[in-house]
Amino acid sequence: MQSASDEMMFEGPGLGASIRNQIGHAEPVIHDWEEYYRFATESADVFLIKTHQPPRDEQPAIYVVRDGRSAYVSYAQFHRDFTPRPQPSLLDLVLGDDFYGGWSEHYRAWAERENTLLVRYEDLVNAPRDLLQELATMVRYSGEPSAWENPFAELQQEEPRFFRKGDVAWKGDPSWTSVIDAVFFHIHGAAMVELGYASPETVAAATRDVPDEWLELVAASRRFLAGKKALQDVCDARQAVIEGLKLACDERLALIEKLSKTAN
Repeated sequence: MQSASDEMMFEGPGLGASIRNQIGHAEPVIHDWEEYYRFATESADVFLIKTHQPPRDEQPAIYVVRDGRSAYVSYAQFHRDFTPRPQPSLLDLVLGDDFYGGWSEHYRAWAERENTLLVRYEDLVNAPRDLLQELATMVRYSGEPSAWENPFAELQQEEPRFFRKGDVAWKGDPSWTSVIDAVFFHIHGAAMVELGYASPETVAAATRDVPDEWLELVAASRRFLAGKKALQDVCDARQAVIEGLKLACDERLALIEKLSKTAN
């Protein structure tokens, strides 16, 4: 069992380390991600894997959701600090022009599947005992969960660019203009209400005076981005086939070389 994933094994201290100690798990030396994922899937041990990708299967997962406005402002800052140019604008991200797609679409892809424990970012900051127990149960940890102490201050001191604010409630941001606010609530308002981050009145107020021309541009942008993603999915699928064929060819070549040495 492992969390649904697409990136890396959880390597931080805390619950994940405790689980590995409890089950006596020794990490394999595997450099190929897909091979590692197959190994983790087939293992009876518990693997914790972190991802920002959409789900790829129905394995148990813990999904952390945050107010979309805070998430977007934080993500835009991450791009400015850590990714090469050209960097997406805040409006690009709100529209969904990003490798991971849009905030509400990403949330629904995880929340509407089976075996997903939905956890609010705000509840993790000072996680109560019942939440810790839910998390422990989800990852099959049979021990007693320790009391949670938020290490944010220490992490921020070590890496202030990465651990910037950690605000629980939305406090606004200079980059969050009225235009972005209107576009955001037009696209993601339903999910914001569903999660309790906004009221229907807030969504209505934010979108009430949006010109029809804006809405047409937003709709056109979303159609374009949907087509772009569909093409990317096709390219990714073909790349996977190419890599699979290359792996098969390499294996056969290695076998041929081995047989040739044996014959000689």
